[in-house]
Amino acid sequence: MSELPQDLPVAEPLASADDLQRLEAIRLDLLRVHRALLTIERIRYERAHGRVANNSAFLQLVIADPWFDWLRPMAQMVLMIDERTSDKKSRLGVAEGQTLFERARMLLQANGEGDAFQRLYYDAIQDFPEMAVLARQVAAGWRGV
Repeated sequence: MSELPQDLPVAEPLASADDLQRLEAIRLDLLRVHRALLTIERIRYERAHGRVANNSAFLQLVIADPWFDWLRPMAQMVLMIDERTSDKKSRLGVAEGQTLFERARMLLQANGEGDAFQRLYYDAIQDFPEMAVLARQVAAGWRGV
């Protein structure tokens, strides 16, 4: 009887429907936080630069103005979850799903001495009580996940 080579790749188990639901819930939480942070950043921006004419002008600022660069990691995380959970050719594996969750959890670690996102997220939580409430709600919802 011949032996199989030991170095053959082992397929990772695919994410279950529950795994995908969990990532969708995380994605929705990230979107809630992102939306709140955009509102806060608009307030901060308008305090520093004056009123933004309309939502279209604000969108252009979010896309192009370096003031909003710090928010990109959150948008990228949402996009990554979207892409991986909807890819039919290369389905999401259990381990990759767990990695996405851990990356999202690490992203939302408010830290006054962390990277740019963590510092400004920390500031938003300190300066805006509604952001602090939302951050606590999201963190509490993710504890059991």
